[in-house]
Amino acid sequence: MRPLLQTPQLRRIGPLLVRSFLGQGASLLDSAWHDPSKITPEMQAGYTRPLRAENWDKALWEMTLATDYPEIVSRLGELQLPVLIITGDDDRIVPTADSVRLANEIPGAELVVIPNSGHVAHEETPEAVMAAIDEFLARVAP
Repeated sequence: MRPLLQTPQLRRIGPLLVRSFLGQGASLLDSAWHDPSKITPEMQAGYTRPLRAENWDKALWEMTLATDYPEIVSRLGELQLPVLIITGDDDRIVPTADSVRLANEIPGAELVVIPNSGHVAHEETPEAVMAAIDEFLARVAP
């Protein structure tokens, strides 16, 4: 799939695909939350502000192309430092199963699944996320 994304044709239409995907607007933002009713107008404005920058679609497409590092994935088992992975139990952007798999690939990694949270657990349930981070840091860096 990766070589296809690098073709000149997709390099031209890629930003259009990104623009189309993000054109879903509120429904895309809603899908990141377990409880979309918690999204304030200020939050919505903050998420959409970058979309008003010139060439944002090209930049996002280029970032998408640059974020595939298969050599890193194959080396996750070599990590020798404390790792905390936090996910929401209702993450529809990065499924919880992917976070479980990541935690299983990193020796000694700790996984915390935050109840009643989506992709933005740090915004939906900041107290639970901070508690998980505080507990982790207390164990690994007393």
